[in-house]
Amino acid sequence: MMRTAFSVAAIVLLASQTGGVHGQAQTTSYSTVLSGKIQSPICSSDNFAAGDASGDLHGSFYLAFDCNAGTIVGGTWLILVESDPPGATPEVLGTIRGQVLNGSFEVDRTTNGITVHDVELSVTEGTGPYAGVAEGTGSLAATSDPGGTPQFVGTLGLTF
Repeated sequence: MMRTAFSVAAIVLLASQTGGVHGQAQTTSYSTVLSGKIQSPICSSDNFAAGDASGDLHGSFYLAFDCNAGTIVGGTWLILVESDPPGATPEVLGTIRGQVLNGSFEVDRTTNGITVHDVELSVTEGTGPYAGVAEGTGSLAATSDPGGTPQFVGTLGLTF
C-alpha cells in the first residue's frame, strides 16, 4: 500500500512538472518598418510620430519620447495590428504596447532632421491575439525629416 501511494505521488509530481514546461509560450521576434508623419517635437510626451507599420506587425503606430539633457529617457509606443484583406477595409485585430526605456538622438542643424538610435524598448501589454503578452524587449532606429515624404522612417524590432 505504501509503495502504491509513493508511485502515485511520484507520477502526479512528474506530470505537474512536465505540464509546466510544455505550457510556457515560446518567444518570437518581429521586424516591422515604421513610416509616417512627425506629430510634435521629439522631446514631448505627446506623439512624436505616427503612421503606418508594415512587415511582421502590419497596421499603424504611435511613438512618444521623453528627453533629458539631450538623450531619450522614456516614452511610450503602440502598434495597432490590423488585418490585411485584399480589396477590403482593414480592421484592428489587437494592440501591442510598451515603454521607451532609453536611447539617443542627433539633430541635423541644417535640415532639422533627427536620427534616433540605440533606443531600447519594453513590451508591457497586448490585446486581441496578443492578450497573453505581458513582457518583452525591443529596439528602434529611425530618422525624421520635416521636409521629407514620409517625414519619419524607422525599423522596430520586438521580441515577446
